[in-house]
Amino acid sequence: MNIQTVKFRDLSFVLVTNPGEFEVKYLRNTYGFDSLHLDDYINKTQAPKVEIYKEYALIVLDFPYVGLNHTEQKSHIFNFPQAALSSVPLPSFSGSIRKKRMATTQIDFFVGKDYVVILHEGVLSPINDIFAKCQKTLPNRNEFMGQGTVFLAYRVVDALVDTCFPLLNELYATIDKIDKELEHVPTERTLEEISITRRNIVVFQTMIKPLIPIFRRLEEGEYRELNGAMQPFWSNVLDHLHKIWERLEDGRELIEGISESNESFLTSKTNQVIKVLTIFSAIILPLNLLASLYGMNIDLPFARDPNAFWIIIFVMLTTSLAMLVVFRFKRWF
Repeated sequence: MNIQTVKFRDLSFVLVTNPGEFEVKYLRNTYGFDSLHLDDYINKTQAPKVEIYKEYALIVLDFPYVGLNHTEQKSHIFNFPQAALSSVPLPSFSGSIRKKRMATTQIDFFVGKDYVVILHEGVLSPINDIFAKCQKTLPNRNEFMGQGTVFLAYRVVDALVDTCFPLLNELYATIDKIDKELEHVPTERTLEEISITRRNIVVFQTMIKPLIPIFRRLEEGEYRELNGAMQPFWSNVLDHLHKIWERLEDGRELIEGISESNESFLTSKTNQVIKVLTIFSAIILPLNLLASLYGMNIDLPFARDPNAFWIIIFVMLTTSLAMLVVFRFKRWF
């Protein structure tokens, strides 16, 4: 059973990792959770929200992670931010690029009067770290669990939000690396990194965007069961989310600017190649016509001359040189 429990005084901290039918049945029978809420978590059909019920408050949040693909996730769990990727089919990127793809994972908090139950996939280390600290020593349990269930939920949420900043730093480091690579000769790997970085920023933003109004309502005291003395703490989380959003906006503008500059460079390079090929084609066309005419069995000037071959070669070279002079005079190359 993937359920672990730490108790301190009359408060229970319950961690449920990758719940299945057995865990769902246990939670429903032990805590009286609504079957729809548990089924929604299993099927990943919930959007981030806060809902208050008679016996408990339900907090549903999404957070980002980066790491291995879905197949590798079953046998390996890594610390944040190197965890597992979603099961969405991926394009044929290289292995190192594929590991940099960002996805979101859902976390459900059931906050009651004397318990906090967290449902998660086990890919974010802050949850496991806080739980392990509470398991180890009494001072840690007093620090995290000594001020009630809402404070415990806040400490976990705050830790999860704070772990978004290393991801942001990694995104900015990648953008800086891409920018430096484009100063030299861009490679296919650079183009892949631009694509992955733009995608990761969009995924990150879609995760942050619905969280901001949730914590704004918590800051404003809309949920009486979760507010009270906790109101300033939710304000701290909201402030961090705003900072993350602002940096994501800046990052998106940077990578889009770099992408547009790279596309302009590639377009210019392609135009240069097409220009050279067009000049060659324009020069060869009259030469080909001349060679075709003299290849026919008809009388043409100099056709029966003993030096006809050299005369034709001279005419071809003169024509080519004249065309090059004209092209140069018109500044076509």
